[in-house]
Amino acid sequence: IKGLCPTVLAEIVDAKNVLASVSNQPWLDALSSRKRAAVDLSRLAILPPEFKKARSFVIDVGANQGQWIGSLTEILPIPEVWIFEPNPEAMGICRKRIGNGSGVKYFEMALGEAAGEMTLHITASSPFASVLQPREEVLAALYGKDAARIVTEKRVEVRSLDSVVPESKSVDLLKIDVQGFERAVLSGARRVLSNTRAVLIEANLQSHYVGDDNL
Repeated sequence: IKGLCPTVLAEIVDAKNVLASVSNQPWLDALSSRKRAAVDLSRLAILPPEFKKARSFVIDVGANQGQWIGSLTEILPIPEVWIFEPNPEAMGICRKRIGNGSGVKYFEMALGEAAGEMTLHITASSPFASVLQPREEVLAALYGKDAARIVTEKRVEVRSLDSVVPESKSVDLLKIDVQGFERAVLSGARRVLSNTRAVLIEANLQSHYVGDDNL
């Protein structure tokens, strides 16, 4: 316990500092292990200060089971949230986690540069599912031997974000986590990006998928 206390105390102080700009009771929230986990998973510390003060519309592209958006809404009330996820099983878990609030919309589809269909490679560990072929040896070395093992494949609808989001909508935060398919999503969101305040995007320094841009 003595060995753990300094680490836990540091986590509490760090969380309090991050929460200070968004909570009326940052110390109390920081004492909650659930809130601390939400601070970490939401990447709240690196989100722009302007977003923390005013946020009306957030889009989560590649929501998986709702880990990120669930963590963000655990900390910040967001009036309107659109969630995109092509894996039906992951989307089902996401729906249970986030619920059906008045401002929440679910889109069971992939996003890309243009409309069409693609094959989704669904992996043993759902966060690694992708429309790109996983480099299984690379992912196994990094995350465990079965992480990227393909368990099934499914044809899924693909749309561009520009075709889904109306021109009248301004986006406060666009989060993209699509396992190597980021460039295609961005290419299909040129208009949306011109009216977006902040983008949070995953990037790997090593190629994880065949045909990704992380080389």
